[in-house]
Amino acid sequence: MSKGSYIKGASIIAAGGIIAKMLGLFFKVPIGRILDSYGMGLYNNSYSIYNLMLTISIIGVPVAISKMIAERASEKNYQGVMQVFKVSMTVLFVVGALTTTLLYFGADSIIALANWEEESYYSILGLAFAPFLVALMSGFRGFFQGMQRMTPTAVSQIVEAFVRVIFGIGLCYYLTNNFGQAEGAGGASSGALFGAIGAFAFLVFTYLIFMKDFKGVMGRQTTVFPKESRKKILRRLAQIAIPVTMTSAIVSLFGIINSFTYVSRLSLAGVDGRLATIMFGDYGLAQTMINVPLTFSTAMSITLVPAISESFALKSKIGIKHKTELGLRVIILIALPCAVGLSVFSNQIFALLFPNSVYGGGILKYFAYSTILIMFANTLQSILQGVDRFNLPMFHLLPALGVNLLFNFIFVPIPSINIYGLIISNIAAYSVVCVLNYRSVRRITGVRIHVVQTVVKPAAASLIMGLFGFFAYKGLYGFLGNAGAVLVSILLCIGVYFGILLLIKGLTAEEIQMMPGRNRLMRIYEKITGKDRP
Repeated sequence: MSKGSYIKGASIIAAGGIIAKMLGLFFKVPIGRILDSYGMGLYNNSYSIYNLMLTISIIGVPVAISKMIAERASEKNYQGVMQVFKVSMTVLFVVGALTTTLLYFGADSIIALANWEEESYYSILGLAFAPFLVALMSGFRGFFQGMQRMTPTAVSQIVEAFVRVIFGIGLCYYLTNNFGQAEGAGGASSGALFGAIGAFAFLVFTYLIFMKDFKGVMGRQTTVFPKESRKKILRRLAQIAIPVTMTSAIVSLFGIINSFTYVSRLSLAGVDGRLATIMFGDYGLAQTMINVPLTFSTAMSITLVPAISESFALKSKIGIKHKTELGLRVIILIALPCAVGLSVFSNQIFALLFPNSVYGGGILKYFAYSTILIMFANTLQSILQGVDRFNLPMFHLLPALGVNLLFNFIFVPIPSINIYGLIISNIAAYSVVCVLNYRSVRRITGVRIHVVQTVVKPAAASLIMGLFGFFAYKGLYGFLGNAGAVLVSILLCIGVYFGILLLIKGLTAEEIQMMPGRNRLMRIYEKITGKDRP
């Protein structure tokens, strides 16, 4: 896989992810209006434990599958590819079933341990059966990603989100109107199950079509590779999956710490339990907005691991270095303007999407800047995993977790800070992760970030874009209203950002060649720089 082709793969995953996130926003907007902030608090409670359970049970396995399959595919060992897939799916079947059982029968104990409102029970019950199918889905996605085929993952994300919207909103509306907020939150959370059913069906269908051609490829394989034992595959799977799972579990603990401590810490700031739940519900809505740009880093991570694994298996130091440099550069080019844009339009976005929210716009204004650190940390983490340094990201998160907990206890109880203390904790913790991950990547790959080209120029373009967006919205609001002014201003900001980058020579020809509308952008680039396209 060339150093640019995996970026195209990331673009496919990102496109699917963004559409899925947009559908997720379409899901959250009516859900937020049906349930109000208290109901959203109940909904968010269940999802925090759901995400932790998924992380503990399955999150590391698809990474391991994609890496192991990419290594064998690079050697054209297609029989080995299928051996890895079959063993992995058996593991995922068992683990997914156990996770579903634990969520279903342990709901009451989880609520008591977390000191949540008892009405959170329905939300947990609504999504308890989803992990089984999600586990199997992750196996199919890992298989396709290891084979460098990103479209099935992208489309399955869209199918999952679309089905979730239809069933989640419908059940939430029906149950809220006929029973109450708690039951409605349970209906909303059950959308995860129906979404998983739809995506699983699509992935199985796609796999069956793929195998018709792939069986022919396996039949033409002339090189004979020694058959790997199930025990050897399981050992290698565990060597990769366990540290990756532990890494993701520690990340999930950031959210768990927040959800388990916000009531008690906010009470010291004079906030009662119901108001604390409302604040945390708005914090969750802000997190939903943050997750949109995080789609890019997720996509980059999904494609970087098999891409770098391929170069690592072939012992290509140049390939590793080039892919690392390009991955970090692209993610910073995306993260900076996303953070500034979310901050500048925070109140306007919440007025448009979540008009019942009281605190969401203010939270997003500052929370937006954490996206830079999270996206950078995630990309560095995937690079380390690609070169078989699976334990390093896990160890780097441990001191960050301590920082997060410490800052929570210090800042959240301060009345003038309250819920904003969660943001301070998040930014401080991910700053630690970024420093430690970057030091390791630099030591292992020899990559060093060119500060002016990679950070200063995109940051300057982002700040100018933000100022332009602020005044553009002010000028357009009187003519178009909030919705029109926000949408038009965002579109104009995208053009301004890339225009400024071209003017200050903040983009390379190689990067432009990977963008939509690259021919037009290359003509502008050639006029500004006087260079011909490569």
